Amino acid sequence: MSANIHNNTKHTINYSTKGVSKGQSISDLENKFVIPINQALTDSLSLKLPLLECDVLDERLTSLTATYYESLDSVDCELSPPKPVVVVHNGITVRFSLCEIPIWDNEKEQKIPTKFINLTVSAKLLKERYFEGITLNNISVLYQTFLDFKVFHCPYHVFMKGMVSDIDVCINRYCDRPSTFSSVLQCLYAQTGDRSKHLKIFGESNNIGLNFNQRRLAKPSLPYLKFYHKELELLSKSVDFFNAYLIPFSSAISGLTRVEATIKNYDHKRRLDKFLVIPMFRTLEDYLDIPQKKLFDFVCFSLNSYIVQNQRLKAPNLSPTEHIIYELLQNCILKGYDYKALLCVVDSFKGTSQATTDVSRSRMRKKITELYDLLMHGKTNEILKKENHNTKVNDYLRMFNLNPIL
Repeated sequence: MSANIHNNTKHTINYSTKGVSKGQSISDLENKFVIPINQALTDSLSLKLPLLECDVLDERLTSLTATYYESLDSVDCELSPPKPVVVVHNGITVRFSLCEIPIWDNEKEQKIPTKFINLTVSAKLLKERYFEGITLNNISVLYQTFLDFKVFHCPYHVFMKGMVSDIDVCINRYCDRPSTFSSVLQCLYAQTGDRSKHLKIFGESNNIGLNFNQRRLAKPSLPYLKFYHKELELLSKSVDFFNAYLIPFSSAISGLTRVEATIKNYDHKRRLDKFLVIPMFRTLEDYLDIPQKKLFDFVCFSLNSYIVQNQRLKAPNLSPTEHIIYELLQNCILKGYDYKALLCVVDSFKGTSQATTDVSRSRMRKKITELYDLLMHGKTNEILKKENHNTKVNDYLRMFNLNPIL
C-alpha cells in the first residue's frame, strides 16, 4: 500500500537568550527541543535475549519465589517461578522477566524450550530524547541504560540480535483543539461499518481517543491501534515523566495528538510481509534497518484494515437548479464537507466519451466553485466556523490516505 506523507515538519518552541551558555546559539537549543511530526517512530518494543548468552547480576531474576504469610509468620513450601524485577523511577517503569519459548534445533530436528530474558524497551528510557523514538542512532544509549540497572549483562551484538515483538509504532500530529480531534475520531468510527464493534471511543476527564480492538484480542487482520491526545496524556497519566524530563517541550506539546499501531507477533509480521508492507524481520537489528517510510505505510495499512469503502449508487440523469445546488452545498458544509471534498463529487461523473467527460467535469467544477464562493461570501458565522472546522478534520484524515466522511 502506498501512503502519502504530508508536511514532514518539526514543531519548535521559542527561547529567550537567558540560560544560553557561551558558544551556544538559540538555533542549537531549537534543534534540540523539537517534536517530529507526521513521521513514523518506534515508541516501544518487547526484546528477548537468550539467557545462556547473558550474565545474570541480580539473582532475583532467576530465583524461585515462595509466599510468606505475615499473620502466620510462616512460608509456603511450594515454590513458584521467578517474579519480574521491576524498577520505577520518574514515571518510567522497567521490567525484567524470564520467559520460555520453543526454538527449533536443527541438530535435534525439533523445538527445544529455551529461556530468554524479556525486556520492554521504551522510548521513555531516552528521557529528554523521548520524542526521537527508538532508532539505530540511539539504540546504544538504551543498551547502556539497561546495563546500568545491573540486573544482567550481555555483549552489544547479543542485544542487537535479540528477538523483537509487540512493537508500538507511533505518528505525532497536531490538532488545533480537542473538539477538532473529537470530530476526527467520530469520522474514523463512522467509516468502519460493521467493524465498529471492535472500536471504542473514550472521553475521560484526562484524555480523549479511539481504540481499534484490544491489545490482547488483536490479530493480524484486525490489529491494535489507538488514537489519543498526547498533550493530555503527558499532563495526566505521564505527568511524573513529563515534569522530570520534558518541561522544555511545554509549548511544543500544545495540541499534540498521536496514533499508535502494534506489530504483535510472528503471524502479524508474516501478514505484513505478504502484503509488501514491511519485509520479514526477526531481530532488533533487522527491525531498526526498516525505512521510516515503511513504518508509516504500516500504520496506514493497519488503519485501513478497519475502513469499509461504501459503494455509491450511480446518480440518474438530473437537471438541478442552481438554487437546489446552492442549498445542497450549504447542507454538505454543515455535515462535514470542505471545498476539496465537494470537488471530489465531480469525479464520479462519466460522459459518453472521455472528451465529453473532461468537458463536463470542468464545467461542473466551475459551477461548484462559483456557488461555493457565493456561499462563502454571504456566509453566516455558523457556516464559516463549520467550514474551517471541516477543513482541519479532513486534512488530518488525508494524512492517512483516508477520505473525509461525506
